[in-house]
Amino acid sequence: MKGNAYLVVWWMSQVPYAAVFDNQVAAEAAASVRNALMVTVSGKDAQIDSVHDWYRRDEDGQPMSAEWRNILGQLQVALTTKKPPALKAAGA
Repeated sequence: MKGNAYLVVWWMSQVPYAAVFDNQVAAEAAASVRNALMVTVSGKDAQIDSVHDWYRRDEDGQPMSAEWRNILGQLQVALTTKKPPALKAAGA
């Protein structure tokens, strides 16, 4: 593989969709409007470099790294050391 590829995965009406982009800006735009996951892939062995969750965002509006979970849904490895933003109660 020459350069990076970007896999964008999203759900609509309980149906999963996916698209692959060669251009990072186009992939980020597609992920942003769909609150999708964006997976960055590089190398000839298709190594996954990062997975960003556009639904979960930090205080600056940037997508947070996705969390890896095992088959039982338990947290296995966090891809970032940054804590998710604190949730505020409605009307507070």
